[in-house]
Amino acid sequence: MRGGRPGGALAAVFGGLTGCASITYSPIDLQLDVVGAVPNDAQTIDMCVEGAGLLSEGAGNGRVMFAGLPADVATTVTLDFTDTSGAVIGGVGPVVFDVGTAWVQAPQDKRTTPCAADGQPVSSDEASWVLGTRFTSETW
Repeated sequence: MRGGRPGGALAAVFGGLTGCASITYSPIDLQLDVVGAVPNDAQTIDMCVEGAGLLSEGAGNGRVMFAGLPADVATTVTLDFTDTSGAVIGGVGPVVFDVGTAWVQAPQDKRTTPCAADGQPVSSDEASWVLGTRFTSETW
């Protein structure tokens, strides 16, 4: 739990020099579950977070995290899915996490207009939240 908020945990597996793997957990404060097809390895997810800016990540594993969101304020999130040419082929939102809401489930749509968000993640010495996004269906 970060910032007094309930959250889940996303696991990442890291291999050691001995060939053994251990699991490391990254706590999250907000979780967005996207209902629909899981983007494939060639696609990109653009996360637009009002007040914190835009983060673009490869969609390979169906999970994306955005750190440095302002804490204890309502947070508006929009996702775009882009193909290898950079064209928007779908998305989610906007989704609002009101103060006290730690988990939202939202369906995908077939948007073609890219999202935009002004701002920057908060500095590391300020209270902040981590948003975790995961996809919950079949491969595209």
